[in-house]
Amino acid sequence: MKFIDEATIDIVAGNGGAGCASFRREKFIPFGGPDGGDGGRGGSVFAVADSNLNTLIDYRYARRHEARNGEAGRGSDQYGAASDDIILRMPVGTIVKDLETDTVIAELIEPGEKILLAKGGDGGFGNLHFKTSTNRAPRQKTPGWPGEAKKVKLELRVLADVGLLGQPNAGKSTLITAISNARPKIADYPFTTLYPNLGVVRVGPEKSFVVADIPGLIEGASEGAGLGHQFLRHLQRTRLLLHVVDLAPFDPSVDPVVEAKAIVNELKKYDEELYNKPRWLVLNKLDMVPEEERAKRVKDFVKRYKWKGPVFEISALTRDGCQPLIHAIYDHVATAHKVIVEVDPRFPEGKPVNAAPADEAE
Repeated sequence: MKFIDEATIDIVAGNGGAGCASFRREKFIPFGGPDGGDGGRGGSVFAVADSNLNTLIDYRYARRHEARNGEAGRGSDQYGAASDDIILRMPVGTIVKDLETDTVIAELIEPGEKILLAKGGDGGFGNLHFKTSTNRAPRQKTPGWPGEAKKVKLELRVLADVGLLGQPNAGKSTLITAISNARPKIADYPFTTLYPNLGVVRVGPEKSFVVADIPGLIEGASEGAGLGHQFLRHLQRTRLLLHVVDLAPFDPSVDPVVEAKAIVNELKKYDEELYNKPRWLVLNKLDMVPEEERAKRVKDFVKRYKWKGPVFEISALTRDGCQPLIHAIYDHVATAHKVIVEVDPRFPEGKPVNAAPADEAE
């Protein structure tokens, strides 16, 4: 299925039905009084987060979603029927923005979460509604209220704990394949990954985290080079960034330090908050480096890059060094989630009980 992470749609709620002005007319009852019913409510438009969806492709081609109007009131005290609501199912992580004001209407974070996007109009009043002891034959009625109409932009940001960042062919897809259940396309040419991939990493019983792999970023992405910045939004909800660096590029003239600095500069140009997220350095493809040169090359890279954060030396292809990386990531994510661990005899290492935020955990 094609991955679509942006769409613009029109949503229109139904208008309320008009009220009815009617009087009871039966044989031998000359003054039956008013019996005009109220109009029915128009249908509303709701958005529901569906964990079974991972793309907005349904909204790329279906651009207008319009609810039905409420039914008009009738005589004999008959109220108009309310119209059915429209339910728009969207992937978890979708942000709904008003296109005119650029304000966020809803952000679907939890599976099954239901948000009102456009409210249907209330039905109008029939003359039965205006009957009083002093106004026994009212002829007033009101039309139904109009439903809300909006033009909204849908933007999908995947929900992941860890994001992979790096140049094309740095080995990000190979890494996510080695540590998770994801199976992205892998090839020996740049930009093999054209859309984000999610993978669940199982560390142990009841222990897991989600990794997101996005297309490679290159220098000049802010000006539209490569795939530009269009997929960086998918890293904004992550708690940790892994900067994957190819330590053994095919082209000897390519300097990994220069490439790594270019990635960080592009990240800073895109979003300062994303740039300030916790970031670890993952030096990949050590299997391509002679064993006697590995320590020297790693030390030289860290020194010239002036990196003071965590450094992991791995080979995603042979999976060397991947297990220590996985356990370190889980410890970081668990701490960020404020996971409370209880002792269980079946799991000597303990298992997470909940992942409540800090204010709830306390």
